[in-house]
Amino acid sequence: MKEGTRLFIWRTLIILGALLLVEGAVRGEWISRFFLTAPSQALQILWSELLSGRVSAMILITLYEIAAALLASTAAGLLVGFLLWKNQALGRSYELLLGALFASPVVLTYPIFLVVFGRTSAAIITLSAVFGFIPIAINTKSAFQHINPVLLRVASSMSLSRQQIFRHIMIPAAAPTVFSGFRLGLTYILKSVIGLEYIVQVGGVGMWVSDSAYRFDIPQVYAGLAGAILLSVGFLYVINRAEVLVRK
Repeated sequence: MKEGTRLFIWRTLIILGALLLVEGAVRGEWISRFFLTAPSQALQILWSELLSGRVSAMILITLYEIAAALLASTAAGLLVGFLLWKNQALGRSYELLLGALFASPVVLTYPIFLVVFGRTSAAIITLSAVFGFIPIAINTKSAFQHINPVLLRVASSMSLSRQQIFRHIMIPAAAPTVFSGFRLGLTYILKSVIGLEYIVQVGGVGMWVSDSAYRFDIPQVYAGLAGAILLSVGFLYVINRAEVLVRK
C-alpha cells in the first residue's frame, strides 16, 4: 500500500472516530443538545434542506463569492509574485510591506468596502480577494526565488529554450510552494467570505448560520457549519488535483 493511501486511510479513520465519539456523547446526553447537535442529525438536516431547495440559493451565493475571490486573488497574486521575483529591487522593496500587511487585521477595513461597494457580494469578494492575494504573491515570489540552480544549469546544458526551461523546469519546481500559497489563500478566503456573510447579512451560508443562531435553532447552525466544511473540502480537493496536473 502506498504511503499516501495509508495516510489517507488513517486520517479518515481518525475523523470518523472523532465524529462517532461526538455522536455517542450527544445521543447519550453527556453533552447537552442545546450546545451541540449530533453529526448525523446535522448532515440529515443539511441534506433535507438541499433537497427542499430552501438553502440552495445561499450555497450558490457562497460558492460564487469564494470562486470569484479565489480567481481574482490567484491572478493578481501570481502576477505580482512573479514581478517581485523578476525585479529583485522591487521584490526587496515590497516583500516586507506584503508581510506586514499579511500580519495586520485587514478585516477591520470591511466598513470601507461596504461604503465603496455597498451591502453587496462585491464588497465581500473584494475584501476576501485581498486576504487571498497576499499569501499567493509571497509564496509565488519565494517559489521562483528558491528554485534549485542545478536544475537550470542542467536545462541550459541540454540547449533548452527559455520557454522550455520555464514550462518544463521552473513551473514544476515552483509548483509545490505556489500551491501552498493557493491553499493558504483559500483558507483565508473561506474564513473571510463566510465570516462577512455572517456579519453583514448579504446572503450565503454565513447568513444561514447567523439567522439560525439568532433563532437558537442549534441543529440548523450545525447543518450550516457542515455545509461550510464540505465547501472547504471541495475547493481544497480541486486545488490538490490542479497541483498534480501542473507537476506532471
